[in-house]
Amino acid sequence: MSVRVWPYRRPLDRIRAAPWRLGDTAGDPVPAALPAWDYASDLTLARLVEIDLAELRADCGLPPDAPLRLAVRHWPSTSLLRTSAHAQDLAPHQDRATCEVLISVDSSELGGFLTVETLVVLAGDLPTAEPFVAARGGSILWSDQIRVHLEGGAGLLPIAPVSFAEAGLPAGSAWYVSMDGGDWQQAAMGSLLVLLNEDNPAVKQAMEASRSELSGMLWSMLEADIVTDLVGRALDDDAFVDETPSDDPDGDLTMAGLVRALVRTYLARPTESPEQAIKRLRDDRRRDPSRFRADVHCGVRFLTDREATS
Repeated sequence: MSVRVWPYRRPLDRIRAAPWRLGDTAGDPVPAALPAWDYASDLTLARLVEIDLAELRADCGLPPDAPLRLAVRHWPSTSLLRTSAHAQDLAPHQDRATCEVLISVDSSELGGFLTVETLVVLAGDLPTAEPFVAARGGSILWSDQIRVHLEGGAGLLPIAPVSFAEAGLPAGSAWYVSMDGGDWQQAAMGSLLVLLNEDNPAVKQAMEASRSELSGMLWSMLEADIVTDLVGRALDDDAFVDETPSDDPDGDLTMAGLVRALVRTYLARPTESPEQAIKRLRDDRRRDPSRFRADVHCGVRFLTDREATS
């Protein structure tokens, strides 16, 4: 385990930052993933940040008039280009500050997953400073981050329309989720393929219709099948390694990583880590497979109004 050692003093628990919320500070908490996001949708986030400035300056050894700034920056995994979204100077000699932060991220700057970082920094150079006290403008005194997976941030599933009759698959079926092998460390994009039966009239209509109740119902059923099949297969396989990272921007998404992403997005409870959720789901599935399927339906909001109107 690595521990970062800063060259200057940093504050103790002097900053109380509320969770980021969608739209405004009264909106829903930002989830780990936004499955409904698309490339034409801007993202608006808000949070409240309360700062005990007097105690923060004391913890850091800074004078009462030391210039401080609250800043927010963000970057997508597709480019890693950092963009400043908010900057607010904090008045000197002020004991406390409550800041309402509202940022809007243009859709053209989004893709993969989005990292949003909140910081309290020294806003200017100090003429003199004691040892181990920040003196350069821009020195980071406190920070926190959230990472939001956008649609496709964990890898878009490849889908191909085929004639099941010609491919030797059940001619009356709607789709087939193909998963190659049992190596959970192999790249997901080379191991998973969803085949849609273009001979099936309902499936063909759904592929051609941009918005309809029928297409919404079919895609909801497909979503539930994919999560049930892929996560269920992992839970049944003792060789599945659930500690594999799913959000490493420097490597290919593995099959194990895709399972973790699906569990985190759809099946984990608010207080659960993906590892805890996987253990609970494995026990539930072995005890009652129907309960596991019901958990999936609940997680993907199976056949709800969201799907019927999409």
